Amino acid sequence: MKLSHLAKALLASSVLLSSVNAMAAEPITVTGSAAFTSDYLFRGISQTGNNAAVQAGMTATHESGAYFSVWGSSVGFTDLPTYDTTTGLVIDGATGDGGLEIDALLGFSGKAGEVTYDMGVMHYGYPSADAALGYDEFYGSISTMGAKVGFNYSPDYFAQTEKYMYLYAGYSTTVGAVTLSGNIGLNKFDSDAAFSKFMVATTTDDSYMDYKLAASTTALGVTVEGAYIGSDVDDAICPSACEGRFVLTVSKGF
Repeated sequence: MKLSHLAKALLASSVLLSSVNAMAAEPITVTGSAAFTSDYLFRGISQTGNNAAVQAGMTATHESGAYFSVWGSSVGFTDLPTYDTTTGLVIDGATGDGGLEIDALLGFSGKAGEVTYDMGVMHYGYPSADAALGYDEFYGSISTMGAKVGFNYSPDYFAQTEKYMYLYAGYSTTVGAVTLSGNIGLNKFDSDAAFSKFMVATTTDDSYMDYKLAASTTALGVTVEGAYIGSDVDDAICPSACEGRFVLTVSKGF
């Protein structure tokens, strides 16, 4: 895991956000967090080859509701598969046992009555990997009384797999000192060919579902979450990275 790159990026972001905070005419709140997780799963699929990851992020929020965030994680890939341009079949699989993901978000959130809304644009970047892995995504969500629904759209998804949509719904509630939450999402690709390229395997499907059930609690400023995360992708297509598993995450805000 190339943690030195992550540390440098976070340090640079910290300096930048501190400068913005000092110079801004209007109040800006800067917050951050750091975490260690037993497996980094994104939309039901492991990004670390079923291994642990170190993650950190920082957000600057203006009193108007506008915000800018940067977030990073170690990942388990550094290259793209090679495809035969005629058949579309994989010639060589993805290579590399380590890498880095750096994401940047620019968004706006607010409240209308009892409904909270959030919208923005996000760039997923992989500075230590093939540049073609990176992509942009537009997002929007509304939430009220513990329930949340959202929609994400990318004009050209991860590894140049064309148009992609993500529709999800979730709910969370607090019981004593424990927060219970769950969510389910639909990952819809532009075609079965695009999904096959994404999975690096042939499939006649053009979508899949992911899910997460979690319980978390905070003590002495440290949050501990236990979650069961996975997807419904066929084992023949994704034999290990997509199957359900228990994930433990320890994080601290600052």
